[in-house]
Amino acid sequence: MMLDTLAPRDRRALLVGVVTIGSLVIGLRSVPAWWRWRGNVRATAAEAIAQDRRVSTVVAGFSKSVDTLAVRVARFRGMGPAFLTGATPAEAASTLAAVVGEIARTSFVRVDAMQLHVDTIAGSDLPRVRLEAQATADIAGLAAFLRGLEKGPTLLAVRRLSVRPQSVEAPANQVESLAVQFTVEGLALVTKEKSLR
Repeated sequence: MMLDTLAPRDRRALLVGVVTIGSLVIGLRSVPAWWRWRGNVRATAAEAIAQDRRVSTVVAGFSKSVDTLAVRVARFRGMGPAFLTGATPAEAASTLAAVVGEIARTSFVRVDAMQLHVDTIAGSDLPRVRLEAQATADIAGLAAFLRGLEKGPTLLAVRRLSVRPQSVEAPANQVESLAVQFTVEGLALVTKEKSLR
């Protein structure tokens, strides 16, 4: 064997050289991998700590959120008269027609045609109901009608208003009659009670 021919001092030098080269090869490959692993572990730990803090904050504020939700629900229920109520959205649309009809009657506005639309988006807690109408009024009646829609207590939005003279050849001493087209919209608070099983 070739190692047997080497002097003991040369064998030790060879052994030290092999161990040194082996250590360098292992060290140059494993140390960067270990360093990356250590960085990943630290980043993951920091992220887990931050997530734990966020969860702790949410859990700590949960009781306050429940109280706030209860206050909001109470305030929402207190606004009941501001919404168009009915057991179904269609019934709430009928309520809108009745409200607009009553305001028109007290304002001396004649409603000639009326069409109701119900927002049919599934899962909507407050569906929109819309009324499109044609009416006849004079300027004072139209002003009183718009003021009646605006003052409530039901919150209504006039989305479209078109006014034109009904006749361009009206005598100068006669009150001008106006043809009015308008769209009124409101939110429906559906009060449908759950059926008993």
